[in-house]
Amino acid sequence: MSSPAVIEAVTANPAIRPTRVEIDLGAVRDNADLIARICGVDLYAVVKADAYGHGAIPVARTLAGVPGVAGFAVSLVEEGTQLRAAGIDAPILVMGPALAGGEEEIHACRLTAMIGDLGDLERLSQLGRRQGAPIPVHIKVDTGMGRLGMLADQLERLPHYDGVIVEGIATHFACAETDDPDDPDCATNQQLARLDAALARLAALGIRPQLVHAANSAGALRFPAARRDRVRAGIAVYGNGTPAPDGQLRQAMRFVTEIVQLRTLPEGASVGYGALWTARRPTRAAILPVGYADGFPRRLTGSAGALVGGRRFPVIGAISMDITVVDVTDLRDAVRVGDEVVLLGTQAGAAIPTGELAEQASVSPYEVTCGVSKRVPRVYG
Repeated sequence: MSSPAVIEAVTANPAIRPTRVEIDLGAVRDNADLIARICGVDLYAVVKADAYGHGAIPVARTLAGVPGVAGFAVSLVEEGTQLRAAGIDAPILVMGPALAGGEEEIHACRLTAMIGDLGDLERLSQLGRRQGAPIPVHIKVDTGMGRLGMLADQLERLPHYDGVIVEGIATHFACAETDDPDDPDCATNQQLARLDAALARLAALGIRPQLVHAANSAGALRFPAARRDRVRAGIAVYGNGTPAPDGQLRQAMRFVTEIVQLRTLPEGASVGYGALWTARRPTRAAILPVGYADGFPRRLTGSAGALVGGRRFPVIGAISMDITVVDVTDLRDAVRVGDEVVLLGTQAGAAIPTGELAEQASVSPYEVTCGVSKRVPRVYG
């Protein structure tokens, strides 16, 4: 049996495997600042899904109090309460849709619910009446996304819910990444027209919210008319997605490991499950302690590369749960066990961008960073 001292030492330093994710919090801060300057309005920094895999609490702590960051947006009530428990005092917008049963937490933790359902509105209104003070909410209007949000006839009923106060009106775009901003008939511009119609309808009911927000990252960077009083920037804060028109967003995540073994394979040898790759020459194979259980997708088999010494080398054989193999033959004797390998991000002037990895894996850039497993330690700098 291990002694308590040994157990304590191991617990204090559990990261024996060299695979890790490095998060550049300076890049996150600079990206948020750039987005706010481009848009000319403050932003809600979207930190749902653990800040798209970057770490919601470290990101929120970095951005709290930064000029141009008005608050944070999450999807779940639980995500909002976790930020409050971590000492984040800025406004937190809970975008839903799973709000039922969380009304007490929303009120107690000073979260602001984005409401797109009359049932959620009724429950919060009842709570506000019981508390003797209306609860601030943002109303989501469905202008064409078709998932969440109130339709025009439902807006007529808002004055009946006297236990809430409509602080904001919001909508969400379906096609802002691909639409042409100069096309008045594109889906995004049509959604903006519907939003304006909804605002006019609400004004006729005596409802004039302090805040109107519609733009996600792509909408904020590509559609000036969508910026309104706030923008909700998510993927762009992390340096991914739509490029910034007036400056360079910096990718905040590096997915890094090290070579743990080097093997020399003879011509004709195969590598990995299914023997999908066969050596056409004597091959120097670098064994990496990382696989699809860590978020390096198996579907990258046959297409992925990795950076070693500032050069790109092909992944060979099937990516397995815990192991990936890279052909580093062309490095000859310049490669060593312990050398850094980058699967995502930059190294010595070379880069594997999130968008490229996403395209190779036939997934969205969101899935790349969200998909990095919790078993991979995050290192912040």
